[in-house]
Formats: sequence, C-alpha cells, structure tokens
Amino acid sequence: MFRRFLGVFARSEHPLALFLDDLQWLDAATVDLIEDLLREAAVRHLLLVGAYRDNEVAAAHPLMRKLTAIRSSGAKVSEIKLGTLDHQHVGLLIADALGCNTTTAAPLSELVDAKTAGNPFFVIQFVEALAAEGLLAFDHDAARWTWDVDRIHAKGYADNVVDLMVGKLARLPHEGQKALQQLACLGNVADITTLATTLGTSEDEVHAALWEAVRLELVERLPGLYRFVHDRVQEAAYSQIPEATRAAAHLRIGRILVARTPPEGREEAIFEIAGQLNRGSALITEPGEREQLAEFNLTAGKRAKASTAYASAITYLAAGRALMPEAAGSVAGRSHSRLNLPKPNASS
Repeated sequence: MFRRFLGVFARSEHPLALFLDDLQWLDAATVDLIEDLLREAAVRHLLLVGAYRDNEVAAAHPLMRKLTAIRSSGAKVSEIKLGTLDHQHVGLLIADALGCNTTTAAPLSELVDAKTAGNPFFVIQFVEALAAEGLLAFDHDAARWTWDVDRIHAKGYADNVVDLMVGKLARLPHEGQKALQQLACLGNVADITTLATTLGTSEDEVHAALWEAVRLELVERLPGLYRFVHDRVQEAAYSQIPEATRAAAHLRIGRILVARTPPEGREEAIFEIAGQLNRGSALITEPGEREQLAEFNLTAGKRAKASTAYASAITYLAAGRALMPEAAGSVAGRSHSRLNLPKPNASS
C-alpha cells in the first residue's frame, strides 16, 4: 500500500525526493520498509536521501546490514561522508562572525577548533556561550570584538557539548528550565496542551516560560507544539533532572496522561502512556496499577505488531509480562487469563 501511495507522486514527469534524518534511530520495521522501497522495481523515480551519524552506526547495526543487502540487489546507492570543518574553515567562520580577518581571529579560532573538533553545531554553540559569559565582547570604542584566550582557558570549558548546553540552560529563568526538563521527558517534541497539563499551568504560562529558550534558539515554537532544535539540547535539558528522580518524573507524567485521556481515547495515545509509565514502573507498588500498566503494554504490543513493528511489540509485551506476579496464584491466574499472557512455568 505504501509503495502504491508513493507511486502517486513519484512519476517520470515529477520525481519524488524524500529526506530522512537520524537514520541511526530507526526501528527495524522502518529499516525493512526502506529496503523494500529501494529494492522494489515498482517504485521508480524516487530519490531517498538519508542522514545518520556514522560514529553511532557500527558494522553490525541493522541499518548497515540493510544497506549491504540493498547494494547486493543492484539498487544504486551513493554515499557522501560529511567531515567536520577543518581548521581553515573554522577560522573563516569565526572571522566572518566577528567581522575581522583570519589573522586577527586566529588565536580564538584555534581555541574554538580545539574545543569543538570542527563540529559546526558545537562551534556555533561555543561561540554563543563565550558571548553570553562576557568572554567575547564588543568594544564599542574600538568598534571591534575582543576576547582574552587566557580567561577562556581559565573558565575550564569541557570538551563536551552537552556540558556546554547544560551551562547555557542553567542561565535560563527557573520556570524556563523546569519547562524544558518537562519537555525533555516528553520527548523531542510535545504539544502545548500536554506540556501545560504536565506542568500544571496554563498554555499562556508555558509560552511565557519558554520565551527565552525560543529567543536563544534552544527550542522552536510551532503551531500547537514545541520542539527542541537539536537532540543535544534535549539531552542537556534531560541531564538537568537528577538521575534519582527521573523515574518519578516519568511516572508522574504517565499518570497525568492516563487521568486526562478518556478510556475510549487511550488506545490512540497508548505508546505515549505506556512509554512514560514503563520508565517509572519500578516505583509502582499497587497491584491494580501494575496490572493496568501490563494491560497498556499488551495494547501497545498488539498495535506495534499490527504495524509489523515486531521488535517494538516484543519490547512492550516483555515489559507487560515483567509486571505480572511470578507466582501463579489465584489473582495472578485471573490476571494472566484476562491479559492472555502465558502463565509462568519452570521453563519460562
């Protein structure tokens, strides 16, 4: 069906190009779909462009195995390896940003290059952090940017962009930090209504709390939702939550989602509900709530299976099974019967 759907748009007179980012995070079912599209002769006039971080994709990664299989089938596959900016290009970028020549900018560009290894995103974030800390400042009398390399070295910036982003987030107002942490728990993107509900505030208060983060281009405000501009920003926001309290944070969000979602609408939101509650399941002690979460996982597993996302289905079903009593007592027996899950035995 999906092949036929793409065929509506991918025609000789109007070829179709699709761009998919972050292929390293694809689930097995989506990787299988990509393989089918590229190997199936029925889908013509289609250009599929994918991007992934090669440092996160080893030879044994499902994506690499599929690419090998696609090449073996005769499909045309081209690879463009994007490297980091070399020292010269970092120097040009810094000189252009500061309105000076590369010779003048050389001491700063050398430091930036050493701290960021030429990663463009890291370069921009690092320079912005220097400006925010006053270590890179505009001298109005001299009409030029000034900096002190020794002071920057003394600041002790880590060679980790997440640490850099954490420092940037720490300068936000408290309410903004709290909102970003909640958004990070919900994922890379969340609708405003859900964010307001989990924060216990109005949508207007959410907008006010995130205004500075939007201004600093840490998140972007889209119609009806907020989204992190980069997964490293989400990672930094999430790292601000003490590790010991993360499970409780997810459990709280999951309970709120259950409470605000009517029973007839829970199946539509089942992946979000099960995902949040599973992250806090270790803190659930009430048998009735554990059984309810097992049912949520069963529903999520069935939906994932129906979508041929078998790996995800197994994960949900295993999570649900782990919530059930190990001893096959009368209550456990009734629960297993109702959930249609196998009772434990000596071999399981």
